[in-house]
Amino acid sequence: MNRTLFFLLFSFFTTTFVLGQKQIHGVVKVENASAEGIHITNLVSEKSTVTNEKGEFWLDVKEDDLLVFSAVHLNYWRKSISENDIKNGFIEVIMTTKEQKLEEVVVTEYTKINAQDLGIIDYKPKKYTPAERRLRTAEKLKWYSPLLIPLGGMSVDGLINQISGRTNQLKKEVQIEKKELLLKKLNDWYENEFYVNQLTIPVEYINGFKVFVVYDEEFIDYLNSNDTINGSLRISKLAVEFLTYLNTDE
Repeated sequence: MNRTLFFLLFSFFTTTFVLGQKQIHGVVKVENASAEGIHITNLVSEKSTVTNEKGEFWLDVKEDDLLVFSAVHLNYWRKSISENDIKNGFIEVIMTTKEQKLEEVVVTEYTKINAQDLGIIDYKPKKYTPAERRLRTAEKLKWYSPLLIPLGGMSVDGLINQISGRTNQLKKEVQIEKKELLLKKLNDWYENEFYVNQLTIPVEYINGFKVFVVYDEEFIDYLNSNDTINGSLRISKLAVEFLTYLNTDE
């Protein structure tokens, strides 16, 4: 990773967190369930809050921040802050309750039945994240559109997605989701004390360092394979590189 790319990433995820922030008023609505006590976390600034008895909340945000809404009884939800949200100073989120499962049902055999186990296919199907599934749907080609044969048989929906720019937006969402998952894995590996005591990373730069390491391809491979030994060796080297950049900048 060259120095220019590093400072672009570092500046985006640290210094700019406090620029252009505005407190926004939001309300969460849930049909047939309580909207009180729902946790809202800003993944960019890492600030969080909870809803009151009316489902209302107030949180500092800026454009393109990603908010995560979660509660034990509700399905996980995400909301990207738009320019209009900032102008209006208000957002409304609709959440749904989780499907209740019968505790009396006990499955003792064939708990992981899939197409491969049933012999329908002879390979292990790839698992897709929600963002990847939306992208595949937007890009999907269908051969039953005679009028679009010159375009390779692309469906009308696929063509509209390409023209409107939705496909590019979905690709960006896939990349954001991948980085979110990597940061979550990284948080599962190490507590903040590790960065301070073992790697000597200043507290105020911990979040910037996390972003720095999840853009390192070698470390990503160790993280995805859960190779904590080599991962720890690699993150130690990255810490030295990171601190060198900081000292040089100073």
